[in-house]
Amino acid sequence: MKVVLIGSGSVATHLGLALQTKGVIISQVYSRNALNAKTLADKLNTSFITDISEINKDADIYFYALTDTAFKSLLRKIEMPEGIQVHTAGCIPMNEFEGFTSKYGVFYPLQTFSKNKPVDFSQIPICIEASNIEVQQQLLEIGKLISEKTYLVNSEHRKKLHLAAVFACNFTNYMYDVASEILEDSGFLFEIIQPLIAETAEKTKIMNPFEAQTGPAVRMDEKTISRHLIMLNKRTEFKKIYKLLTKGIYNRHKKQ
Repeated sequence: MKVVLIGSGSVATHLGLALQTKGVIISQVYSRNALNAKTLADKLNTSFITDISEINKDADIYFYALTDTAFKSLLRKIEMPEGIQVHTAGCIPMNEFEGFTSKYGVFYPLQTFSKNKPVDFSQIPICIEASNIEVQQQLLEIGKLISEKTYLVNSEHRKKLHLAAVFACNFTNYMYDVASEILEDSGFLFEIIQPLIAETAEKTKIMNPFEAQTGPAVRMDEKTISRHLIMLNKRTEFKKIYKLLTKGIYNRHKKQ
């Protein structure tokens, strides 16, 4: 099987490495950024292009690992090859391919990726959607080749998955960043709360997150909350977030 990677970011990098490990041929990497394209192509021992008109026409699958804006812009420029066209995004509807090709789909790995942080692709859920049964079967086969967890998910449900992921991952990581700043102000390293973070995540494997919720907001411990808010007087943005989350947690739990 031959694959072309359209994009050279974190998703393209990890997807390309996972596919290559399973014997899939990565025949080409495309990116507008020559340095990024070359860096990924060197990792995969393949060629790269920065002009989409030079795309290989004989690949079986073309993976678009791009931002939403870049993806839509590229669709207007590319002359679609005969192979299956798939994007890897959480929020782009599959039907964005309509009118460009009849063989298309979505191959969405539900994970956070950083280029230099290895991941175990076998444990990453792959959400698949396809324009027809034949394409669906091929995407399921390649999904099962690199992951133990493949799911058929339509565009509407995938958007909700992506929204949930933003809350669970992106927003949570921002909270880590806020915590890191607060710790640094007192001379602590972030590592001091890493066991707390690990335990919080571990509990979600055996408990419903609602049931696992602890802290002053659940019981509306006004004295503690007041002390925290005073400490955040010089951090107005953090103070707003603290108040908003405290109110949200309390309102969610006071109904029970």
